[in-house]
Amino acid sequence: MLGLRLKYDLKALFRVTWPVYVVAMVLPIGIRIFYRIQDWPIFDTVLFKALSGFYTVIYVMSLFCLIIWPIVVCVRDFFNSMLKDEGYLTNTLPVSRNTLIVSKEIAGLILFLISIVLFILSLFVVIPAFDFMQLTTWLTHFHWTWREVVGAVLFILLALTSVYGSITMFVLAMMLGQMHRNAKGILSVAYYFVISFVMQAIVFVFLMMFGLAADTEIGWHIGNSFLTFASRHEWETMLIVFAVSILYNLTVGVIFHSISVWISNHKLNLE
Repeated sequence: MLGLRLKYDLKALFRVTWPVYVVAMVLPIGIRIFYRIQDWPIFDTVLFKALSGFYTVIYVMSLFCLIIWPIVVCVRDFFNSMLKDEGYLTNTLPVSRNTLIVSKEIAGLILFLISIVLFILSLFVVIPAFDFMQLTTWLTHFHWTWREVVGAVLFILLALTSVYGSITMFVLAMMLGQMHRNAKGILSVAYYFVISFVMQAIVFVFLMMFGLAADTEIGWHIGNSFLTFASRHEWETMLIVFAVSILYNLTVGVIFHSISVWISNHKLNLE
C-alpha cells in the first residue's frame, strides 16, 4: 500500500510543481543566448542591456522558486490532504496512519532531491564554459577508488538524512499546531521555530559540556588522543564524522516521525 500511496502523492505534487521545473530549465538557455550575442554590434544598446539585466533577475528568482516552491507545495499538500476537510477521505482509507505519513515524507524528500538536481543543472547551463559532453566524458573515464565511492555514498546519505529530518520536523510542527482550536497555521509555524530552537539549544549544550569536559585531565587526554588519531587516520576520522552525523539525523527524523504518528492516532480526530 505504501507504493500506491507514494505514487498518488507524487502525482499530486508534480501536477503543481512541473511548471516551475520547466521554467527553471528553460530560462538558463536564454542566459546562454544573451551571453553569446552580447558582443554583437547590433545588440550594443542600452535597451538590450536593460532587457538582459531584467531577464537575469527573473532567472535568479526562478532559482529561489525552484527550492522554495516545492517546500510550500509539500506543506500545503500535507495540510490539505491530512488535516483539513480533504483529510476525511485520506484518513478513512484502509491504510495505517504511519503509512500515510511515511508516504508524504518520502514524496517530499523525492521532490526536494529533484529540485536540487535541477538547480545544479540550471547553474551548469548558465556557465559559458560548461560542456555537457565534457562532463559525460569525465564521468565515464574517471577511475573511482573505493574510498571515493564510499565517501560519495556517505555524503549522499548525509544529505538525505538531513533533508528527512527537516521534513519530519515540518510534519511534527503541523501536528502540534492542529492540537489547538484556533490559529492552527500560525501555531504550526511557531512550533517549527520552537522545535528548531530547541534542537540548536541541545547541540549548543552538548558542545558546552564537551568543552568543559575537555578542561579536565581525563578530557584532555581523550581529546589529545582523538586529535592524534585524526592526524594519523584522516580517512577513518571522516568516516566516523559522517557516520555519527547520519545516525544523528536519522534518529532525529525517526523520533519526530514517531511523535507525529502518535499525535495523529491519539490526540487528533482526523476521521
